[in-house]
Amino acid sequence: MYKISRKSLIAMLLTFLCLFLSGCFGNSSDSPNNEDSTTQYSCANINPLTGLEISADEVNLRPVCVMTNNMKKAQPLHGITDCDVMFEILIEGGITRIMQVFKDIQAIPTIGTIRSSRPYFINLAHGLGGIYVHLGGSFQAYEILRSGYIDSIDLISNGNYMWRDADRRKNLGLEHSAFTSGEKLAQAIGKKSYNTQMSDGYKFKPHFSNDSPVLAGDPANKLNVKFSGYKSTVFDYDAANQTYLVSQFDIPQIDGNKNVQNSKPNIFVLRAETSSVPKTELLSINLIGSGEGYYMSHGKILEVTWYREDDNGMFTYTVKNGNDVPILQGQSYVCIVPKSTLVSYF
Repeated sequence: MYKISRKSLIAMLLTFLCLFLSGCFGNSSDSPNNEDSTTQYSCANINPLTGLEISADEVNLRPVCVMTNNMKKAQPLHGITDCDVMFEILIEGGITRIMQVFKDIQAIPTIGTIRSSRPYFINLAHGLGGIYVHLGGSFQAYEILRSGYIDSIDLISNGNYMWRDADRRKNLGLEHSAFTSGEKLAQAIGKKSYNTQMSDGYKFKPHFSNDSPVLAGDPANKLNVKFSGYKSTVFDYDAANQTYLVSQFDIPQIDGNKNVQNSKPNIFVLRAETSSVPKTELLSINLIGSGEGYYMSHGKILEVTWYREDDNGMFTYTVKNGNDVPILQGQSYVCIVPKSTLVSYF
């Protein structure tokens, strides 16, 4: 008579449990139009920022959101190939700033250079349930941060958790020299006694699938986002690796930690209502409500409508008929632009 070993029996039971528990296998119910948005996962611990598997002790970590200098002088950037999501948005003077979002930051050796805060970045970090890292900020940003709206680390007043690169300081200027690391930020978070776990009840509204209507979109091997006369960001499809190589200032966007070109498999361009703050050069950007945009992945592009109910969550996406658009698994690069911004692709 055939005998089942204890090890085999345990494996069979685990398989049964994976098929039985809907939380590990089956349909996602994160959106109002979930008929076409199945999320097909085996029993795994899923990073809600990428849809990819991570270790069990990382799943509930609060993201760390780091303001990053993106001026031409500031290149190369550090940490960008390891961040789960990048948000690039205009600030004053036609330049852009990037917020890098890390689910688990501790292993990142160098991040930066670090720059100052703007209100709309704080708004996004809050929607992620994150801890916000910056070096100074506009007067409106400081008003928000002082209110206790979000757990934050200002490296101006927490200088032990950053350093200045001597060569950059000498040759590029003080504003292009500030770096930090995952280890230092973990120490700063501990020093401030911030909770490192997501709050009970928080639900990351975007969801991921290995099937998305973007796969039936128009062909798009190149996308050019013209933020201003000073700054464009270009995405070139690398079909062999099913990702988009990022360029800016007519050169590759390089991660100085690895000396490789940054790439991301999911690219979003979201148009948002933008205005000038009276009597200043600063911008005001409305990231609540809805707007038009594009989602590009796997060599295809899709026109989408983005929705964000309030500042306690993130963007969700639909196509014109209202059906939900799940995100394909992987890291994302999100460009948030004024409604009039020139966006071209082919």
